[in-house]
Amino acid sequence: MSLGHPQTHTHTQAMCKVRTEVMEVTRSMLDRRNANFLLWPPCVEVQRCSGCCNTRVLQCVPVTTETRHLQVFMRKIFINRQPVYEKVVIPVEDHVTCSCQSRVSAQPPRLQTTPLPPPRPHPKVTLPKTQSKEELHPETHWKSFYNNWKCL
Repeated sequence: MSLGHPQTHTHTQAMCKVRTEVMEVTRSMLDRRNANFLLWPPCVEVQRCSGCCNTRVLQCVPVTTETRHLQVFMRKIFINRQPVYEKVVIPVEDHVTCSCQSRVSAQPPRLQTTPLPPPRPHPKVTLPKTQSKEELHPETHWKSFYNNWKCL
């Protein structure tokens, strides 16, 4: 009996296992320095571990992996010229077997950080005393001095 729901499905646990996922093919998979090309197809299917491990302290991780080499098309882009197509090979990693493992062991080791010392006080800066006009422009002072000593 279906208690008002036209179709009722029994749920199945999404256990930790290898599943097919879609992965984007990016230029960096072939050449990180060059942006003058496109790859086709833009996405490929790969095998990845995913699923539930029934507790938050465990996570679904790959135990064994395998590198697969895929042939894709590279379209080189040139200004004022026809595009050039070339077959290229890119590596992708497939997960082969999976298991539930502790999240703690799967995380990278924490870096120990040393606290920074408190900032040192800035040294006191004493500003130079204000200089008089004569000190700033001694030539002006001497001119007025000589002007006052005229030969008689």
